[in-house]
Amino acid sequence: MMTSVRVSDKWSVWNDAHFVDETFFIYRTGMTYHNKRDNLVTTAGYSWLRLTTPLSEGRLIRTEHRPWMQTTFRVPSTKKLSTSFRFRYDARFIQNLESGQLAEGFSFNHRWRFNNALRYRWGNVLSPNTVLSTSLLNEALFRTGQGPNGVRHEHRTHLLMGLSKGPITYSAGYIVRYINISPERARLNHGMVFWMTINLNTFKKKTTQFVEFPEDHVN
Repeated sequence: MMTSVRVSDKWSVWNDAHFVDETFFIYRTGMTYHNKRDNLVTTAGYSWLRLTTPLSEGRLIRTEHRPWMQTTFRVPSTKKLSTSFRFRYDARFIQNLESGQLAEGFSFNHRWRFNNALRYRWGNVLSPNTVLSTSLLNEALFRTGQGPNGVRHEHRTHLLMGLSKGPITYSAGYIVRYINISPERARLNHGMVFWMTINLNTFKKKTTQFVEFPEDHVN
């Protein structure tokens, strides 16, 4: 679930949580700054994660701390087809492992993420009070740093169908992940995804122009 609460002309508060059984749990929070045109926003915050280990049998016992920031640019468009570009940086402090077991201390890595999203707004085709949309996301992720955790490169593709009613958007779709495990090996993961995004506005002086969608904050 993802929530964005607009608290002033230039600021909103972001919170989200993701859970994948026997893989990870993440809670992320942050503050978002909106430019005057409300098509370029920057968010900075902190994430807390619980991960599995090779010997934990799917239990989420490994801790990660992840300060993060991102900038999203929504290309101005008055047509049904729109696009956005997102850059995110994660500073990853991941609990160390020794022989597959938890160890003292944390390793540190940088993760750089580049995302492009295409969104098509079908409009009120199902009912007068709902908006149907389709989104295609492509994202490249790169890891740098001395820490041994994670993979050097990954590519993710999402195809989402969204249904918006009032401040809530329900999105369901499919993700394909191409993961470089090593220079000689790669792995292909795929599966279903579901998100609920809530946009709230406590700032009553004007209508919020920038509406958060799942493609703006996919994990």
